[in-house]
Amino acid sequence: MSRRVRVAIFTDRFPELSETFIVSEALALRALGHEVRVEAGRPALTTNPRARDLAVSYTDLDGPRRRLLDLAWLLARHPLRCVADFYRRRRWRVEEAVRPLRRLAPAARRVVNCADDHLHAHFAAGSALDAMRVSLLLGRPYSVTAHAYDIYLEPANLHEKLERARFATSGCQYTVRSLQAVAPEAAERIHEVIMGVDGDFFTRRARHPRGRTVVAVGRLVEKKGFGHLLEAAALLRERAPLDRVFIAGDGPLRRTLEDRVRDLDLADAVELRGPLSPDAVRDLLEAADLLAMPCVVARDGDRDSMPVVVKEALAMEVPVVASDEVGLPELVKPEFGRLVPPGDPEALASAIEELLALDPERRAAMGRAGRAHVLERCNVERETARLAELIACG
Repeated sequence: MSRRVRVAIFTDRFPELSETFIVSEALALRALGHEVRVEAGRPALTTNPRARDLAVSYTDLDGPRRRLLDLAWLLARHPLRCVADFYRRRRWRVEEAVRPLRRLAPAARRVVNCADDHLHAHFAAGSALDAMRVSLLLGRPYSVTAHAYDIYLEPANLHEKLERARFATSGCQYTVRSLQAVAPEAAERIHEVIMGVDGDFFTRRARHPRGRTVVAVGRLVEKKGFGHLLEAAALLRERAPLDRVFIAGDGPLRRTLEDRVRDLDLADAVELRGPLSPDAVRDLLEAADLLAMPCVVARDGDRDSMPVVVKEALAMEVPVVASDEVGLPELVKPEFGRLVPPGDPEALASAIEELLALDPERRAAMGRAGRAHVLERCNVERETARLAELIACG
């Protein structure tokens, strides 16, 4: 086992319901015997109840007096590093918003007071900049896990964040290669650590259904490809109707998808369920015959990496139809799923039709194969242990 360390996890919002992987990782680190706390920018809009036992501090909620006192403390303790931070801020500000030092000072003091050994940021965005700055101010090592939008849509100061990090990780080889291309000199310090799933939590408690229910879970944004799923459902209505299509999640395209459901006359077949808790996602997956994950590269370049819900569905023994895009080909295999060209409703409909036409016992066997694969390759405890080893080796 790696040596026990005190880890401060930096993130922009916490505990965001759509970012279950951060909570799962923090709980897994704690289960391994490490001290873990979260240093978040602000509270989440929709919260994950599984985070209730984690210690969290919010930078945006520190009061003016606290900020001034801790700024004075920081200036007295590290005056030259504070001056260096002032000059670096002018460079960083070209690509992203930068907190004034007085707003970052309480986070720096908490790192010292809590005797944190290592700072780890999730998303190479504002939280990574905060962690990198605190690292430079205090001389503590920091690392970063980059996900997707922070690589492809808004790669703010990404090269420097990777270059200065003790190490960086990402959840699949697709994104690891992208990061290595950004910072080739740091390539050997950029590692794949999969956002794993809890196989005990995501485990089937009921028999496999024997119907034609399709589930999709994710933020309602273009890169998820849910509009193509609606088109596929409309095609299937004419030749092999589905029982129900449930789309769980929320986001800026909710009204657009609702309008499309109405235009395609799918109101009796498609239901937008809104954001769901992890317990509710598990229940929804347990009632599903198939998960659809039709990811695309959005017009602005935004994209997914390896969506956690695909691993959760496979852990629940649910076969998957997904796009042959981003990191999905690394996960979805013929033994328990199908890959189709992205943005192709006809191909998506055909793959859904093929799997739902199988004997239910055959689908159940596919589901069992998917669970075995996820428990072998995407186990949250084992992947978090890899992260802990990287931290301890620093």
